[in-house]
Amino acid sequence: MKYQKLIAFLVVLISVSSVLAWCKIPIGNVATWWFIDTLILVFFYVLWDRKQFNIKIINIFLILVLCSAIYGLIMRAEIYWDYKLLYNNLMVFMLPLAAYAYMKPSLLTTTLRAYLAFSPWLLLLLVPFIVSDAFGRFLVPYSFMALFFKELNVKNRILVIIAFIFTLIFGSESRSDVLKFSLCIFFAICFYYKKIGYLLFKSIKYARLIFLVIPFVFFILGATDTFNIFNIDEELGFEGKYSMSSGNGNDVSALIDTRTFLFVEEISSAIDNNCVIFGNSIARGYKSDFFGSSIDELFKVNRGERQSCEVSILNIFNYFGLLGCIIYFLIFALASYWAIYKSKNRYVPVIGLYIAFRWTFAWVEDFSKFDLNYLFLWIMMGICFSPLYRNMTDEDFKSWVKTIN
Repeated sequence: MKYQKLIAFLVVLISVSSVLAWCKIPIGNVATWWFIDTLILVFFYVLWDRKQFNIKIINIFLILVLCSAIYGLIMRAEIYWDYKLLYNNLMVFMLPLAAYAYMKPSLLTTTLRAYLAFSPWLLLLLVPFIVSDAFGRFLVPYSFMALFFKELNVKNRILVIIAFIFTLIFGSESRSDVLKFSLCIFFAICFYYKKIGYLLFKSIKYARLIFLVIPFVFFILGATDTFNIFNIDEELGFEGKYSMSSGNGNDVSALIDTRTFLFVEEISSAIDNNCVIFGNSIARGYKSDFFGSSIDELFKVNRGERQSCEVSILNIFNYFGLLGCIIYFLIFALASYWAIYKSKNRYVPVIGLYIAFRWTFAWVEDFSKFDLNYLFLWIMMGICFSPLYRNMTDEDFKSWVKTIN
C-alpha cells in the first residue's frame, strides 16, 4: 500500500529519537525530529480509512486534544516555552491516529519487518553512547512481539530473547521497562504451557477488571491516608530489605517512593489554577515546589512550573482535567473489552489484557512522549478495536505472524 514503506522507515528513525534523553551524543535537533513526527502523523491521517474504522471514543479524545491546543494557544500560552510545549504535546496526543492506521495488518507487517531489519545494527551503533534506560525504550517492538512468541520463527524468537536479556542486564535501572517486558514474556510462556495458559484464559475477564479498577482503589486508599502503595516499604515494614544500584553507583531502595509527591503537586496545582475539570491545556505544566526552582533557572522564568512528569495519568489530568481522564480511561476499558469479549482468536484477548495492565501502569509511570513506547501502545489499541484482527481465527493470526517472519 502507498506510504507503508515510508512510514516503516520513519518509525525506525523514531527508535533513535526514543533514546535521545539517555544518549551521550546529540543526534539531529528539535526541528528535525518535530518534522519527522509531524510527517508520521500526516501519513497516519492519510491512511485512516474513516468508512471502515471510526471509533467514537478515540475521536472524542482527538477532538479534546485539538480543543486543548486552541485554548492553550489563545488563552494559556505566554512565553516561548509554552508554545514549544503546546506543539510538542499536540504531536504526542495526536498519536491515537496510529490506532487507525495500524488497524490494517499490512502496515504493521511492513513496520515490524523494517524494524527487525535495521534495529540490531542501529543498537550496535548506539550502545557506546547510551545508558541504562535507553535499552528498554529502544527494544519496545520486541516486547510486543513476545506476546505471540510461539508463532515467531527461530530467528525472531532469538532476537526477542536477546532483547529481553539486554533489557534485564543493561536496562535494569528502568524498572518499568523490565516489568512491561517481563509481563509480555509471561504471556508468551502461557501459550507454551497449557496448564498456565488455561488459567490465564479462564481468568482473563477478571484480570482485566482488576487492572481497570485497582488504580482507583489504591488512589482512594492513598488519599484517605489508609494505605499508600507507593510507600509500600514502610507500609509493610520492608525498609532497607530491597535495594538496587543507581546511576551513580550507589545502592538505593528498590521500593523508594518517587510518586506520592507528584500526585500531591499535580492535584494541588490543578485546584489552585481552577483547572480540575478541563485541565490547564497542553501549553502549560503544573506548579512544582520540588522541580520549579531548577526549571525556572534553566528557562530564565519565574513561574515554578514543570512541563510534565513521569506519571502518564497525571499528565492527562494536568492537560485535560478530569474530563480527559474519564475519556482516556474509557479508551482503555473499551479496547480491552472488544479484544477480550469480541475476538475469535486467543491472541488479541491477550493484547487486550496487556492494554488493561497499561491503564494500571499509567498511574505509576508510562511517559507521554512521541516514542516507540507510546506509539506501540496505540498500535495495540488499534489491534484491539480492529475487526480485521478480532475476526481472525487462531490459524489466521498465525498466518499473519508468518508475514513478519
